[in-house]
Amino acid sequence: MSEIWELVDEQKQKTGILHERRYSEQIPRGLFHIVVEIWTKTPDGKILLTRRSPEKPMSLLWECTMGSVLAGEESREGAVRELAEETGISAKTEDLIFLGDTFYHNWIVDSYLYMPTETPALCLQQEEVCDARFVSLNEMDLYGDEIVDGVWKRFCKYRNQITAYR
Repeated sequence: MSEIWELVDEQKQKTGILHERRYSEQIPRGLFHIVVEIWTKTPDGKILLTRRSPEKPMSLLWECTMGSVLAGEESREGAVRELAEETGISAKTEDLIFLGDTFYHNWIVDSYLYMPTETPALCLQQEEVCDARFVSLNEMDLYGDEIVDGVWKRFCKYRNQITAYR
């Protein structure tokens, strides 16, 4: 069985409507599912990039940690779960800094910044992630063509905010 999402309206209010991931293209107009992305920034200012598994669409491209919020979860809870599942990083919901949201056809991306007190050890979920690295903000520009397009655009959108937090 595929993931189950609870759809939200344009104000991101839960509707009580459950939807299976495998039917993502059949989300009714005006309803959305929430996707979270987490930009992890180390104390020395480096950003965590993960590389998509070869079995996934857009294989071997780089991205930040991301995934869909499941039915029964709040956005921050989904972000904490995805961070732990994909990278092994344990965070608390109150440690996430909300950067903003980006609306698409039938999904909304909630973007967060997580700044651990030390560079975390990683334990990658092989079905999702095949590699990871911490890169400086300047190095991010070198990865632009190798980063999932929407992820790169959102990074550019939030770059100043990410840079400003210390």
